[in-house]
Amino acid sequence: MSHINKQLALAFLNLAFANRTEEALRMMSDDASWWVAGSADRLKVAGNKNRMQIERLLKAVARAVPNGMRTLVHGVTAEDDRIAIEVEAEGIWSNGKPYHNRYHFLIRIREGLIQEVREYMDTLHLFDVLSDE
Repeated sequence: MSHINKQLALAFLNLAFANRTEEALRMMSDDASWWVAGSADRLKVAGNKNRMQIERLLKAVARAVPNGMRTLVHGVTAEDDRIAIEVEAEGIWSNGKPYHNRYHFLIRIREGLIQEVREYMDTLHLFDVLSDE
């Protein structure tokens, strides 16, 4: 089962980073949540998001990085319903700034759907890319 969950989690992230938002959203449960590390009062993507907010977040990222991001997976570990994925992603932000961040995702799967995403990244890098927009 963990092999199937790994493939599902990787496919989900590939779709999200490629701006294939609708396809990625179809892989999520209706009551999915997505938490992003950081201070929500300083970085609006930070904090916990419900399904509707996840959709808005993914669409905003697609607008911000219109050509999507290239990714390099550095590691995947799965145990039961939890998949840990280390990813490096890069692209060009809509303001012309290069974006190159490293992520750690913890993804939980229930009944073949993404139930929960916990995202850890270099929030300072994102803040710098967003500054002076």
